[in-house]
Amino acid sequence: MSVSSVNGSTKTRSNRSASPTPCCHKPSTRSIFVFSGGSACNSLCQILQSITINISYILGVSDNGGSTSEILRVTGGPSIGDLRSRLTRLINTEDGDAETIAERIVIKELLSYRLPADGEEASIRHEWTQIVEGTHRLWSEISVEKKETIRGFLTLFHFEILKRAHKRFDYRNGSIGNFFLTGARLFFNSLEAAIFLFAAITGISEPTTVIPMISTNHMVTIAALLEDESTIVGQCEISHPSVQQRTGDAYVAEANGDHVLAKVNSNIIFDKHDCGKLPARIKRIYYINEYGQEIFPKANPKCIQLLSRKHTLLYSIGSLYTSIMPCLVLRGVGNAIAYSTSLRNKILMLNGTVDRETEGYTAIDFLQAIVDGLNFSRQVDASAAHAECKSPSVLAEQALTFPVSPCIDSEPASKFITHLIYLDNSQIPVDPEAIQRLGIATIKVSGSPDAQGNPTYEQDELWEILDELVQ
Repeated sequence: MSVSSVNGSTKTRSNRSASPTPCCHKPSTRSIFVFSGGSACNSLCQILQSITINISYILGVSDNGGSTSEILRVTGGPSIGDLRSRLTRLINTEDGDAETIAERIVIKELLSYRLPADGEEASIRHEWTQIVEGTHRLWSEISVEKKETIRGFLTLFHFEILKRAHKRFDYRNGSIGNFFLTGARLFFNSLEAAIFLFAAITGISEPTTVIPMISTNHMVTIAALLEDESTIVGQCEISHPSVQQRTGDAYVAEANGDHVLAKVNSNIIFDKHDCGKLPARIKRIYYINEYGQEIFPKANPKCIQLLSRKHTLLYSIGSLYTSIMPCLVLRGVGNAIAYSTSLRNKILMLNGTVDRETEGYTAIDFLQAIVDGLNFSRQVDASAAHAECKSPSVLAEQALTFPVSPCIDSEPASKFITHLIYLDNSQIPVDPEAIQRLGIATIKVSGSPDAQGNPTYEQDELWEILDELVQ
């Protein structure tokens, strides 16, 4: 592997044996704040947890694909699919006594289980009924107290679906973990309380935490403005739209005042690798309300606090515009990263391949998108502060055009990113010298092809790099 500093010097490290297993942890002050991709970042969890358990995984709540799409259509609320995926990945099935490990394995199997994607509707509903009633084979090795706790929230979810029977919930490909988290969220009226319960039952203990980037109990929707000035609404529609679609009005007002998806693109079944090209490059990602107007949400206060306490920031591999950028454009994030006194290294892990969102991108394009998004966050903060000085009448006039304020100077890339890690066989062009001129060190890591032939990071070498960079 080679590591280039910002002045272009290069040194070589030997490839020592590195075994990224989370079985032993020495007392350490090292800590990591991870802007996490969805399923892509799951492959990094074991490596990161072997370096330090003081990690906060931050995930967006705008995903509207797969099992989540049907939950959103019928019950509303924030997306929980990526959160559930990360929580199940973090269930430790290696440490502890044999009985504890055995139970965690079967709980992980239950909360990772999906109902069949194909088959007769009656058969799929029958299997779901077996799970709710506690007679399914998946319950066989789970202790009574944990079984009845999990089943209680699955029953609550089932009750909420029955209350909305006219919407004909589609159980195909349904994630039991998603159903459990949703039941808990509806009971507590809090997504973060539901996450806490999930972690407590599965043995995920602090300081490892999974945190939604927006603290809300309502639906969150993103949109993409393309360079041809057209707009695409919805994360799944941006990233991997379904072939089969139900079109119509996006939202309907419920009697309790909540807005939920009424007729949306059906994304229960989709193929991330066969979704066609975007008509133009993405110009920016933004949030919209139920009426399609742009809004400017605040980041979860916990995330802002953690950015002032953690020592290492990691922008994970994953979808740039639908996993990472929705976290970065929120109010408070740009300033928190640029002016954090605790963050020592701010590391971007570059993907090995492009996708529908980033076709034709170079490493510089990835960097520019992140920097633009974070500076946009800072501009919105300045606009909000400017608006607070106005009278209510002026604010009312500016409501539809917010943000309006004097422009602030953009911060350079080096304020947000200190290191770029990339693959030596990356399909994304990387110009180390150009990146170093931005004040960012470049680190090249050996890559190997996965089962589909796409370049992926060599685990041992990546562990060695991150072990040295994490502060």
